[in-house]
Amino acid sequence: MPIRKVKNEFDKLTAILETEPIADECTAGELTRIRDQFQDAIKSGDPAQLLKEKKIEQQLLLLEENNPVISKAIKDVINALSGMGI
Repeated sequence: MPIRKVKNEFDKLTAILETEPIADECTAGELTRIRDQFQDAIKSGDPAQLLKEKKIEQQLLLLEENNPVISKAIKDVINALSGMGI
């Protein structure tokens, strides 16, 4: 199921957030907010729709450009979202 792949990739991103130094507190806060939105989407009845509405992919793309430490994890999440048609 594609949502499981996305969840796995978000779990990896969460692990990186907890262990790697992020460029600044603002970026770490943004990533935490995106992760929380994702978790809310998973709990909803239609995660794909909620992820689209929240524009999670666009938010991740903006962060990816400025954060090489988490760039790979973000790309993996984006690829998983693409697998869901998002």
